[in-house]
Amino acid sequence: MVTTQISKANKPVNPYAKQAIHADTLKKDGIDPICKMKVKAGTTKTVVFDKVTYGFCSESCKKTFSQSPTKYLKK
Repeated sequence: MVTTQISKANKPVNPYAKQAIHADTLKKDGIDPICKMKVKAGTTKTVVFDKVTYGFCSESCKKTFSQSPTKYLKK
């Protein structure tokens, strides 16, 4: 068990990995932050970042956002 804990500690940590894995249902219509297309409520192509659920038109846009969310959010 100690070996498992050590090997987990040595893995590189991606701060956005949890958000990318976590899928939630979009509660209301929104705009894809990557391509600016309309996204309908109910989609499961979502990422939760900083306690906000973002919806995406495609898995490609979802993946792009997950790699660098702050790049695509308004400042």
